[in-house]
Amino acid sequence: MIVYSPGLFLHLLDIGPGHEPCCHIILPHSLLGPEQWTVLRNPLNGAEVINLVTLELAHFVIEPKTLIKAYQDLEGGIPNKLSILHYFLVHHQDFEIVSELLLSMAENCLNPEVIKIFHEVLVGGAFSSVLKSLSSDALPLLRFLPFTTVSGAAAIELKINGYMMTITQESLWNPAVMLLSPRQRVCSHRIDLWTKLWDLIAASADVVRFKPSTVVEKLMVSLVCYQPEALSRCSTPLSPGSFSGSTALADMSSIVNGRAKPQLPFYEIEKCTASKQEHIISVNLRELSMHLVKHERESPMQVHAVATRHAAAQLEMSRYLCGIITRSAAVSVHQAKGFQLVNELSSARRLVLFSLFEKFSLAVDALAYPLPQGFSSFFTYLAYCTLPFDTFVQYVQANALQLQIDVMKIIMNDLGNRSDGVKRKLRLLLLLPRSRAKRILNQWPHPASLMIRAREHSANILSGLETRTHLHRTKTHSNAGKL
Repeated sequence: MIVYSPGLFLHLLDIGPGHEPCCHIILPHSLLGPEQWTVLRNPLNGAEVINLVTLELAHFVIEPKTLIKAYQDLEGGIPNKLSILHYFLVHHQDFEIVSELLLSMAENCLNPEVIKIFHEVLVGGAFSSVLKSLSSDALPLLRFLPFTTVSGAAAIELKINGYMMTITQESLWNPAVMLLSPRQRVCSHRIDLWTKLWDLIAASADVVRFKPSTVVEKLMVSLVCYQPEALSRCSTPLSPGSFSGSTALADMSSIVNGRAKPQLPFYEIEKCTASKQEHIISVNLRELSMHLVKHERESPMQVHAVATRHAAAQLEMSRYLCGIITRSAAVSVHQAKGFQLVNELSSARRLVLFSLFEKFSLAVDALAYPLPQGFSSFFTYLAYCTLPFDTFVQYVQANALQLQIDVMKIIMNDLGNRSDGVKRKLRLLLLLPRSRAKRILNQWPHPASLMIRAREHSANILSGLETRTHLHRTKTHSNAGKL
């Protein structure tokens, strides 16, 4: 629905049957002369407008390029940008236009508002992917899924044609004022836009949509206890099935949506004993399934299908946005990937890519979305090559960066064996879990490493603890005695 204010703005109200009213778009409007347009409704060809001065008739169409221009307007404001993204993600389902809109974000890589744009792309894109892949039996469950991060009750402030405007959305539940109730109308049984909107608002009043904050609260506890080495069998470098689960989700989402695989700047491989990605996906899957079972009783057989597709869509949108960020930073991934790509980038390009990936990581963590495999190690090495060492250590201490085995090996080799390099190595080793630090020490051919291992071995003997080597020798001697 379009609210037309001549000389000021065009207000595109999103009041369709798909969701509750929100994500309204505001377009600037200026009068070039003594024109006075009014809207004529044509049920065959849509809306037409007539100039009451010249009696000129024109067909009224809002093309995508108009919305793209409004998105690129520097005075448009973040709420308007989020609403335009919502339109192209959920209603138009055109990810090519979304990619075009996001390619300019490298120019504002230091703007903290970029995180809100990432939130909208992740949430709206996941909802759009599920919407395209669901069967008709599972469509009633869509009303319980999150579809946007825009709040309908929040005021919108933006500057249009030199005027600062504040637009608010109020919910009036008095039918005598709104005249939406069929009982208050002259033709009570006639169905039109207002009666449908009234029914939609009444039906969505009791709907409780799933909130990503629920998963965030669960992960605040479980990720504190998350110890990859403790979850592995023995000292296996990769957990069994670490590829199967995540790869199956990624393949399923790609098949369902039919989009090309995003070009990521790293290899989707994680050399850790337990996948953090699998853990986050499983928590999302469990919490969403419980929410759907609790609030929806008409389609219980479709709960697992909807929850699985939404979890797959979350991973897919995380990979999609990661690829768009790489393209926005003008980083080519055709010649090299991973740590080699970081070494080939210029310092300015590293800073832009790090700033965008930092906001991407914050946005994903705030929504409890899974990160693509290999992102953590790539982001850590990118931060190591971009930031001063003391700042890099602060990021690690704040758990913003993860020192996995693969990136630690590269950093240890890069620091060298001089006095300052050895001090930095020991400083990083103190930040690692005990078992991971021991693995790194065993592969570091330096007297400092030998001294630390010797002291630990002596401390274990003096305290009465049996080391692995001592225990193995004891079992060997006992077996030999039996023979």
